[in-house]
Amino acid sequence: MKPFIVQRLIEFYDTDTAGIVHFANYYRFMEEAEHALFRSLGLQIKGRLPDGTRFGWPRVASRCSYSAPARYDEIIEIHLRIGRRSTRSLTTSYEFRRGDTKLAEGEMTIAYCTFPNGEKMQATAIPDDVAALLDAAAAEQAG
Repeated sequence: MKPFIVQRLIEFYDTDTAGIVHFANYYRFMEEAEHALFRSLGLQIKGRLPDGTRFGWPRVASRCSYSAPARYDEIIEIHLRIGRRSTRSLTTSYEFRRGDTKLAEGEMTIAYCTFPNGEKMQATAIPDDVAALLDAAAAEQAG
């Protein structure tokens, strides 16, 4: 399975007093990789539909477990794989690597939501054109 890969330089502000990446930053890194995937597909993580209705993809679940530390000034790779896509949500998995060393792995589920007429957000079916792009990317990864 071929993942979508993003490289990231670990900045000083990513680290804690022990000099390693603070655990919470892995969630930020997952989100950065997810946004890069969406941009690569010509999609937006938030925006407006043609009728003006706002949409977005809030996180509904996430997890991350750690195997080895990443440190300041290292370049890591974030391997993103599209997992499950339901009618209203998308689950992606992540593997963080430095060369042959696995640093961490995680998973995130996002839901497609609209905000009709400025009202409270509602989980909504992923539009067919967006679903088709996500499915094609998943098929290419499996390829």
